[in-house]
Amino acid sequence: IDKRYIPLLSLLSTVFALTAAWHVSYPYFLRWLEGFSFFSTLPDLSRIHYHLPGDLHRYVGAFLLQFYSSPFAGALIQAVISVAFVSCLWVCVRRIFADPEYMLWLAFIPLPLFVHYQLSDLTLSRSLVWVFCAIALASVAILLTIRKKPGLRMPKFLNNAISSIVLSATLVLCSCALLIKGNDLTRGYEEVARLEYLGQNQKWNEILHTVSMQDAQVNEYQRRYALLALLNTGKLADHAFAYGLSGSDDFLFTDVQEPFCLGFNILFYKSIGMSNPAIYHTYQRSVQSTPGVSFNTLRFLADSYLEAGDYTLAKKYIDILSHSTCHRRWVKERLPRLEQLKNESPSYPQTGPRFHLDSFLADISSMYDRYPYDSRFADLLLCGVLSQKDGGAFYGIFDVVCKHIYPDGKGIPDLYQEALLLLASKHPEILNRYKIDEAVWKRFADFTELMRQGKTAQAKRKYSGTYWAYVY
Repeated sequence: IDKRYIPLLSLLSTVFALTAAWHVSYPYFLRWLEGFSFFSTLPDLSRIHYHLPGDLHRYVGAFLLQFYSSPFAGALIQAVISVAFVSCLWVCVRRIFADPEYMLWLAFIPLPLFVHYQLSDLTLSRSLVWVFCAIALASVAILLTIRKKPGLRMPKFLNNAISSIVLSATLVLCSCALLIKGNDLTRGYEEVARLEYLGQNQKWNEILHTVSMQDAQVNEYQRRYALLALLNTGKLADHAFAYGLSGSDDFLFTDVQEPFCLGFNILFYKSIGMSNPAIYHTYQRSVQSTPGVSFNTLRFLADSYLEAGDYTLAKKYIDILSHSTCHRRWVKERLPRLEQLKNESPSYPQTGPRFHLDSFLADISSMYDRYPYDSRFADLLLCGVLSQKDGGAFYGIFDVVCKHIYPDGKGIPDLYQEALLLLASKHPEILNRYKIDEAVWKRFADFTELMRQGKTAQAKRKYSGTYWAYVY
């Protein structure tokens, strides 16, 4: 291979290696970055939010992030940004040294540090500042060496084909290793972004396959996603306490203004059909993004108002998205439905405050009153009061729920049977009204015997995940 082509081949190989590292390690995080960003061709963005030319790096970053909806495209852009930085340094090396053909490795020296900071750059602005500075440095080097090129020379053992290939490859591999290892922040983002993506696509069983009971008990994000997956697969009443439920606050993030937390709240309310709270949290999440609005929130608001039949608000958010570079198809798919709404009334005309929210259990209780045969609201309500160790409230609610969900007193989930057995000493009629499975009776007898013998730790360990272990 002609030595003149070695730098080009090395840079292209670096693009390939970094793209693979980004795509394999952070596919969901890269997709999430697109949703958390916003770009528009409207003058509002360039004249009000970004003040050009001073904010050019932020403006370019916002433009590039809209292509991250494809993880591969996002990984490729991340890699190209890194290689653009290295290429500018390579220009400097070529202008400074007398025989630079085998000195590309000098330009790769800052690459691991660049990649390290790139991991925590959510808007690309910091990375682009580095690139712009490198461009300026390369320009200065060219201008200063137009007439006379410096004659700096590197020792022969560092200026040969073998050392160039070995040192360059080593620095690229170190950069890829840093990417793959990541840091706690980016790894955490990737983990939660994956759960959010699975939830948005209703892949509840995959969430339960991803999140173990042990992880759910110690990680607040995984616990909430696991509980939501249990709810939507009809398993909440079987495994709620095994996945770490310790209070009704474990179903939602309360008083936390953080994008991933608000994103979960949106997903929670959307999955159970409570659109107004979902829209409320969407507005809250929107202001967390750098421009004060994001693609994720705009898409959700547009679809929510289309579903509700609100032509004015649906058109507002669709119009905004129509001025982004990558939403033409998305907008085109929704225009027929938008046109239909012109002559339709909203599905649910607004009466009173749109976003009035009470306490979580009070809101769920209202939803159960409206949809008494939806077992999800019944399970949320019953598991919520059990998590508060309020047996009396559970019995009162269960008496109502049973008439709709378990009218013959059979098929009651084990968790509710466990609670009923504990209440039977005060309410003996329970044993006549509800059928307790023989297996539950045997486990309860063994649990109470261990407790009577003073083997509390053994009893809780043996029957971990049961309501009995939770109460005692």
